[in-house]
Amino acid sequence: MAQNYQNPLALPRTLSPDSLDVLTHLYTVLTEVRTTLQTSTGLDPTSNDGKKTTSPTGLSFKDVVRASDGLRHKLQRAREQVGKLPDMQRGIAEQEAEIKELEARIEKQRVLLERLREGGLQFGQDGGEKMEM
Repeated sequence: MAQNYQNPLALPRTLSPDSLDVLTHLYTVLTEVRTTLQTSTGLDPTSNDGKKTTSPTGLSFKDVVRASDGLRHKLQRAREQVGKLPDMQRGIAEQEAEIKELEARIEKQRVLLERLREGGLQFGQDGGEKMEM
C-alpha cells in the first residue's frame, strides 16, 4: 500500500480555510470606518437612535490603507495559491464536457448495479426454492 498517496484535489498545505476568510477582517475594518463616520457626525456608534456622543473611537481615513493592508496581502496570497490548484487553467466548456462524461459514467454504473441487484434477488429466490426440495 502506498502511504505517501496525496489526493490531487487536496488543498496545498499553504492554503487553509483561514487564508481564504477575508470577511472577518473586512468586517472589522468597515466597522471601524463606520464608527469614525458616526462619531464625526456626533452620532452614537453603538445605537441607531441618534443619541449624541463625546467619545471619538474608530478608524481615521488616513489609517484605512494601513488597516486593510493585511486583507490585501491575504487576498494576494490566496489568489496565488488558488492559481496553483490543479485544473485551474481549464475552461468552462472543458469542465462541462467532463461533467457530462462523468454523469454518463455514473448512469452506466447505476444500470449495472440495478442489474446486479435484480440478479442477486433472482439468485436468492431460485436458491430458496431449490433448498426446499
